[in-house]
Amino acid sequence: NRFKSWDEAVTYLCKLRDILFDIQNFEQEKRAENVIDWLKRYIYRNIHDQDKLSLIRLADKVHFNPSYLSRLFKQSTGTNLSDYISDVRVQKAKELLRNLDLKIYEVASALGYSSSANFVRFFKKTTGISPQEYRDMLVNRLADNKD
Repeated sequence: NRFKSWDEAVTYLCKLRDILFDIQNFEQEKRAENVIDWLKRYIYRNIHDQDKLSLIRLADKVHFNPSYLSRLFKQSTGTNLSDYISDVRVQKAKELLRNLDLKIYEVASALGYSSSANFVRFFKKTTGISPQEYRDMLVNRLADNKD
């Protein structure tokens, strides 16, 4: 009785369908954003524990399939999850290396490396310079700024 014809009713139902799908898509996008934001914070807080940062463990944390999580992260951020973790690890390493009182092996340990050699290899491969060279650059900049 609400509609004058079947065509009018079908048109109404199609519009309703489109609205419901838009709402569902919006909710999925919002959930994905929340998951990505949570993952980024979790990675930063747990960068010292490499076991917690495997794709399988991260996927378990957010109750997603690992391959879906990997695709979603790449789609949302433009970066592979493993590359993002490496970037955070380098960022944290640089932050720790600014503290000249910390030894290289202490920085390595703070980042979850069992040996400083593995940390040095990772840092050099990622940045192109060793942790000591990075630290020397910082010291030289500080000395130049004092002049």
